[in-house]
Order: sequence, then structure tokens, then C-alpha cells
Amino acid sequence: MGEVVYLVRLIDGEYICNCLDFKQRHEEVGLCKHIHAAKLWIAARVELQDNSKPKVFAEDAVQCPCGSIRVVRYGHADGKQVFKCRDCGKKFREGLLKKTKYSPETITLTLDLYFSGLSLRKITRTLNDHFDTKLTAMTIYRWIQTYIPRISEYVSSLTPRLSETWQADEVFVKMKGGEGIKNMENMAYLWNVMDRKTRFLLASKVSKHRDDDGAIRAMLEAKKNAHGSQPEAIITDALRSYNEGISYAFFNDKRPKHIAKAGLRKHDATNNRIERLNGTVRERVKVQRGWKTFKTPIAEGQRIHYNFVKPHMALEGQTPAQVAGIGVEGANKWMELLKKAVASS
Repeated sequence: MGEVVYLVRLIDGEYICNCLDFKQRHEEVGLCKHIHAAKLWIAARVELQDNSKPKVFAEDAVQCPCGSIRVVRYGHADGKQVFKCRDCGKKFREGLLKKTKYSPETITLTLDLYFSGLSLRKITRTLNDHFDTKLTAMTIYRWIQTYIPRISEYVSSLTPRLSETWQADEVFVKMKGGEGIKNMENMAYLWNVMDRKTRFLLASKVSKHRDDDGAIRAMLEAKKNAHGSQPEAIITDALRSYNEGISYAFFNDKRPKHIAKAGLRKHDATNNRIERLNGTVRERVKVQRGWKTFKTPIAEGQRIHYNFVKPHMALEGQTPAQVAGIGVEGANKWMELLKKAVASS
């Protein structure tokens, strides 16, 4: 019988092996004998000096970006543990996010507070007063610009379980320098597309005009985030641009029935659920001074907060993502989303 070679790897702090024993039974018996042998071999190579032995036998063994786990503790910086790799000689800090002065807990707290309704300046004042930090409003906005796209990339890769009916509507939002709806100066339109049963928000796109282009972009985004799940009907108001948007988005597929001119008197074609969403959006944007650009991450951040973080009374305290089968667990859902986004990237 020829020689058999097994490959043991340490990926994201977890050992894996390509042997059949690990593949088939690791959930029941844990690590296989090959992984234990690799740990023993690593430990044998380490000079056993005082306080310098790496945690090779611990489940949370620290790994250097170079791949080595021959690391030792090397003091602290900005309140974080610093490690030094004995193979490559480089120093690094342990943590979920690299090159950040503040912890992931602080970052996700600011995201939750902002998309729950607090302004940037109110968040900075509260955290600086109560936690002795030195945050600025611009720091929190940079976190929104940095982490919302990363989380968005992760949640957009998930496939929600949707119903056969979608709803679509648009709402005014004020851009930077805008003076309000009365004179319509520097106003924009936020197009929302929602699944009727789960209330899962499939798309939230900003456009300068209330035209065919805006409707098309919203429908294309909704179709992409549905991952192949097509509605049988889409309910909208009387705006003709929706007909163009639906026709364009589903050009190569079975075209959903377009139920236009939705109203309260049409019991089979009410748009009340997405109108309730519009009320939530209005409540948030009316106190804002205005979105800076049409590519702002705020719209996507609001969509993530609405789908994955905010519980809904109409859904018995669940989030739309939970009803759609792709929710995250835990009290700090922003943290769980960030962890999964970092892991997936």
C-alpha cells in the first residue's frame, strides 16, 4: 500500500484536515489524530521560555497574517493586545477589524444608533461623555462609508424566501442643500421594492428624477437580490415608469402581472405595507440636513437595518430577514453581520 499524505490547515483560527475521519465525524468527535499530531509537532519546535509559549492547543490559537501560529504576546497598543510572529518577525494586533483604533463593539454601536435615528453629533456627544472617547462625527461617517458596503456585499449574497407578490413605491429624500418638498430644490427620490409577505426590502435606490431610469434601476436591484425568485405580481401606484421598469427588468423572463393604481379601497391591491415603510423613512430623513451624494451608503444602511436589525410588530417581533429565512441571531445583530461580512470576504 502506498504512502498516504493528509493536509492539515489553520484557516481563520480553525484547524481542518482532508482526511475522511475529519470530514465525516468532526462534528461528533472534534479534531482528528492528524490535527493533534500537527499541534504536537508545532509545540515541539517552539522554545519553551517563560510566558512565550503560543496557545497551540487552545481552540482560539492566534494566527499571524503570514499563516504561522508561532506568536508571542508583545505588549499593548491603543488598548489592544499586540503579538509578534517568531517566523516572519512582524507585529500585529488581534481583532475582528484591522487598523482600527476603536473596537468592533464601538463601531457597531454607532451604526445601530445612527440608523435607529440619532444624528452623528448626538452619537459622538453621548459616547464621548459616557465612555471617555474622542470620537468625531466625521469618524462615524467614515465607518458608515467603510463598513456598510462590506455588510451589503454579504447580505446581498444571501437568498431570501419570498412570496409571490412584491410592492414598490417611491418617497422624497432631501439632498445636501435642499430646502424641502415645497420648492423641490435639491430633492431626490428613494425607490423601494418590498416583498409583500415577509416585508423584506429587496431594493432601496436613489435617483435624481422620478422617471423610467429610476424605476428600472430599482427593479433590476430587486431582481438581483431575489436570486432567481420571481414574483407573480408587483403592486405599485399609478406612476407609468413602473411599467417600464418591470418590462425592462423581466425582459428575458416571465413578466409579472403589474397591478397599478393601488389604493386603500382595492382590498386585493393595497400598498399599505410599503407605505408604512415610507413613513419610517420620512421619520428618519426629515431630521437630516441632506444626503451628500446619490451614491450615499445611507440608503443601503437603512435597508440593512430595516431587514436584519429592526424587529417588526406585524411580524411578531421578528425581522424581515428572519421571516425570509436569512436572519442573524444574537442581541447585537450589527456585530453578527460585520463578523459574517469579514469572514465572507
